[in-house]
Amino acid sequence: MRILMVEDEAPIASVVKRGLERAGYQVEVADEGMAGWELAKDGGYSLILLDLMLPGLDGLEICRRLRARRDRTPILMLTARDAVSERVKGLEAGADDYLPKPFAFEELLARVRALLRREGVNKSSIIQIRDLEIDTTARRVLRDGEELPLTPREYSLLEALAKNEGRTLTRELVLERVWDDEGRTGSNTVDVYITMLRRKIDADASVKLIHTVHGVGYVLRRPADDEEKGDEEKS
Repeated sequence: MRILMVEDEAPIASVVKRGLERAGYQVEVADEGMAGWELAKDGGYSLILLDLMLPGLDGLEICRRLRARRDRTPILMLTARDAVSERVKGLEAGADDYLPKPFAFEELLARVRALLRREGVNKSSIIQIRDLEIDTTARRVLRDGEELPLTPREYSLLEALAKNEGRTLTRELVLERVWDDEGRTGSNTVDVYITMLRRKIDADASVKLIHTVHGVGYVLRRPADDEEKGDEEKS
């Protein structure tokens, strides 16, 4: 698998490149923004490691340009900034994950593998998350074997959440990139559809999959084992 790393700090780029190549990946490095953009837009990479602060063209702009082209290559954003607002900016620009510097190479490798694994699963026509099954070809949804009737908007929202399992989607991202509704409807519309989705997806299920991340947006995730045990003990 080919990985593009856009990183202007040579020592970091060297260590990461060497480590990823030992792990079996092919790695190409660009040390400034415009060079990174030229490589990224030509495609062919399984994943992009993208520094936020770059000379020439910053990581946020590269990310935005790729997503504007409907390029869904997984992007792991690297940055020295660890403020929540900076993480949100990266995710809203279209990054799939975010790793603040300094980081341990082992964590970076684990995140790379997780993103590539998720991308491989999501390329399948069937998305399976616990007892929730989404057939993206037939646009058919089942929970615990029972088919659920969804409106087109409900379905597109659920599919986006499922394809980004574990990643928080902001209301703005849903409006702009899932529904292409920027400027036409308010962000509270997303809240309304989430409520309707929960009634159909989670209302009759013991394990809830759709969760609110207060002040940010919504995420679809399966519970950790300890959370599930806690739910069982309460029931």
